[in-house]
Amino acid sequence: MKRSFLAVITAAVLSLSLVGCAGGTQPSNTPTGPVTLVFWSGFTGGDADTYKQAIAEFNSTHPNIQIDYQLQPWDTIAQKLPAAIASGSGPDIATPDYNVATVLQYAGNGLALPITNVVGDGDGQVPASVIPKAILNGFTVDGKLYAVPASFTTLMLYYNKKLLSAAGLTPPTTMKELQDDAVKLTANGVYGISLADNNTIGMWPTLIWSDGGDIVNAQGCSALSDQTTIDSVQAWASLIVNSKISPVGQSGQDADNLFAASKAAFEINGPNAAGEYTPAGIDFGVVAVPTGASGTPVTLASTVPMIISAQSKHPAEAQEFLAWWMGKDAQRIISVGAAGGPARSDMADDPALQANPLVQSFSAQVPYSRLLLPDQKDFAQINQDIFQPAIQAATRDGDAATHLKDASAQLNTLLGC
Repeated sequence: MKRSFLAVITAAVLSLSLVGCAGGTQPSNTPTGPVTLVFWSGFTGGDADTYKQAIAEFNSTHPNIQIDYQLQPWDTIAQKLPAAIASGSGPDIATPDYNVATVLQYAGNGLALPITNVVGDGDGQVPASVIPKAILNGFTVDGKLYAVPASFTTLMLYYNKKLLSAAGLTPPTTMKELQDDAVKLTANGVYGISLADNNTIGMWPTLIWSDGGDIVNAQGCSALSDQTTIDSVQAWASLIVNSKISPVGQSGQDADNLFAASKAAFEINGPNAAGEYTPAGIDFGVVAVPTGASGTPVTLASTVPMIISAQSKHPAEAQEFLAWWMGKDAQRIISVGAAGGPARSDMADDPALQANPLVQSFSAQVPYSRLLLPDQKDFAQINQDIFQPAIQAATRDGDAATHLKDASAQLNTLLGC
């Protein structure tokens, strides 16, 4: 689906050039009636009720603007949205994809509207100083902001309290301690850690970042062959091959299931995982991702971009909604309901967030979080066709250097380096 996206979006742009600005995106409103904004969202899973609650709160407090919230599967939105925007039949607001780099494609092809009134110091605006830099940088194209986060979560290290207690261990604070503990806890059908290498959140990028490595460097070329990256992957690959600390070939759901079955002592995951572990009866705790060789705390941030259609007839009202979404009232609803952190850094003392220890813990990671490949239009190809296969190969034969160097050559070819 991802690889076919460019073809879909190119066709949409051709269509856009034909229809110009004549399209309309929502039902006609009476002169005295409220403006109706159509919102396509892919949040159809367990968090759907939380986002519906936020929309209902907006509609009840903004009688002049009403949101028609339409839920659709992610793959449906990815396929339909570009052409729908181009033809003028699409929504005013949408979450086009769960990959941050999608913003580059929509902005570059003229399908998304620059957001000019959401961030600022005026009434109803959100100060730039309270928005994590990872978000501002990831959603800015050629100096213009094109999206705000529909959701924002970070990753932490989950641990099984019973397993650690039985081994006389306390939660690790460094990667070396985590590695040593994973070896000690691998016994009797239990793995020290549950790592996934496909269809998953950025577990491996987080491990690499903690040691100072990366996938793409500041110059826009591959960092996979850098010695810091190789050393980081090699340390984990050796433990997987020699000490069997984690199964190989796991998807993200496989990794979750293993932890939920008390068959793994550790897992790196986001706040939503608690919704699986609590019903499973797991007595778990969460701590910050341990600090690696870099000596700097870091974790992955996961966010879904929310854009305004370039064809919307009501851009001012759409931006008013986005500003409200980034406000404290909406972020409080989303954070507590979805057990994630707010997409702003000034809510650490919020009573509602403090009342939920899980939300408070994940919120505390916001200053150390970063997005995965936000400035790479070929995000999916880099992650799925180059990076993940290299990790898979290294964790099967223990030769990180060979596989990462091969992957680096492929990546540099793709990046034009």
